[in-house]
Amino acid sequence: MSDKRFRVAILDDFEKLADTVPAYEKLKTRADVTVLRERLDSPEKIERTLKEMDALLLMRERTYFSDNEYRRLPSLKLISQTGRTTRHLDLPSATRHGIAVAGTPADNGTSTKELTIGLILALMRKIPQVNRRMREENWPPLAGRLLEGKTVGVLGFGRIGQEVARILKAFDTRVLAYARTLTTEKAGQIGAECVPMDTLFKESDVVTIHVPLNVNTRGMIGDKELAMMKPGALLVNTARGAIVSEAAMIKALETGHLGGVGLDVYEIEPLPMDHPLRRFDNAILLSHRGYATVEVLRERYEEAITNILNFMDGKPINLHNPEALKR
Repeated sequence: MSDKRFRVAILDDFEKLADTVPAYEKLKTRADVTVLRERLDSPEKIERTLKEMDALLLMRERTYFSDNEYRRLPSLKLISQTGRTTRHLDLPSATRHGIAVAGTPADNGTSTKELTIGLILALMRKIPQVNRRMREENWPPLAGRLLEGKTVGVLGFGRIGQEVARILKAFDTRVLAYARTLTTEKAGQIGAECVPMDTLFKESDVVTIHVPLNVNTRGMIGDKELAMMKPGALLVNTARGAIVSEAAMIKALETGHLGGVGLDVYEIEPLPMDHPLRRFDNAILLSHRGYATVEVLRERYEEAITNILNFMDGKPINLHNPEALKR
């Protein structure tokens, strides 16, 4: 494949890290590279900006592509996607258009488990509230709560859920765990108790969510589940926003039944500026930072750019849809 006039666009580099990795310098010597740090929020903007591009590098789920977008990009041959997820892409349509989609290995979940623990501690000790009031008054008398001795429910016991549970045990907490196929033996290896989901909600002081989003988990936490929780209990979600009914969560915050929430994910991202969650002082709101550390982002950009270089060499790897190359 000739790379003489190959054109590449790197989308949604909000953290300004794509051009800091070694592979970026290699790509610049072989292709015209455009780095975009403003969201392309309509098909028209996508067409106007990307219509001559041969390859796109996408960061996770920040921009969505369907047949409507692909039809506007006649030169597009490759989407190099960071991570393994393709839920933001119409993969069958990409294949029909002859657009190959490459991915990178998933990270080990370290960044998300650290953020989860940070959110739990911030909620328990009211860290954001005290920090804000330190700018407004002399010495804010806000009392937090100890994590030690509390019961924490870990909903989902995969790679990240298990690690969160292991760390929580170091705080001398009682850890309850639920997953569809979880066994008493597996939970016990980390010192957690395998319990029914209802028990987890009823007995936990904090519930932290670590299930994947799929047809079985979408909306799995609603009015019924939140009503089971202890008055004043806390909810943390670093998984996916659509797992929790935002309407039910907002109602529980308004009544005071929920003592606070720590959220990194939402049903709609970016979270609209007029979203009601923004008005709650006891809601810690983050901008999908679970994976977004300097170390993880640089690693993913390096891998995704390397996938582009291999494609330009006629040696594509890590493809989700190798059949697209036959189109």
